[in-house]
Amino acid sequence: MKMYDIHMHIIPGVDDGSWDMDMSKTLLYMSYEQGIRKIIATPHSSAFVECGNQEVETLFLQLKEMAVNYLPDLEIYFGCEIRCGNQVIDEILTSLKEHRIPALNNTRYVLAEFSTSVESEEVIKCTERLSEEGWVPVLAHVERYGELFRNDSCIEELQRNGCMFQINTYSVFDEENENIKANAIQLVKEKRVTFLGSDAHRTIFRPPSVKYGLQYLYEHFEKEYIDQIAFGNAATLLGMV
Repeated sequence: MKMYDIHMHIIPGVDDGSWDMDMSKTLLYMSYEQGIRKIIATPHSSAFVECGNQEVETLFLQLKEMAVNYLPDLEIYFGCEIRCGNQVIDEILTSLKEHRIPALNNTRYVLAEFSTSVESEEVIKCTERLSEEGWVPVLAHVERYGELFRNDSCIEELQRNGCMFQINTYSVFDEENENIKANAIQLVKEKRVTFLGSDAHRTIFRPPSVKYGLQYLYEHFEKEYIDQIAFGNAATLLGMV
């Protein structure tokens, strides 16, 4: 089993993820042991405001250099998890256009997150705006947005509008909230998931945890589909195919 992780807070000291380079090194090793071979570093968009673009990019390059020397067959790419909402969507679109916040690996794919209590109409409206401007919305940990699952047509409408879905791998097995777990499994059953992520933050809070989730997915679903969401689709995003 292997996985390409499109969602990890691995750049040290810029958000609520890794505290320092030593912790990032430990997180990389923990990820590698569980089969992760490529990672998109996705600090919260607030990091680019609070720390500045140059500082975030400098720390990313230092992290990348460390990884090359430490785990040469593990590659790290640059990205961002962008907090979206009706009140900030105009600012987000401007920041993306002016390269003040990055999309995933310098593509048109945008990893978008919302408040877990967000109304479905707000998600639909914001992702429509992203799509209209030529971006591809990738909803981060979509299984957490409970309102999206209260209306059967909402998930379908989002996909018709070009949205892709990322779920956290641990959600299908290790997640304690049964509703979130059920949402994640439902999305896999319906083959609506595009990408997997760890959403790893720190060694003592939400550490990389994908091993048992991957095992569960491969044991319960079609291998060809799980290959696609575990690494195949991410390989396309990363320009490998």
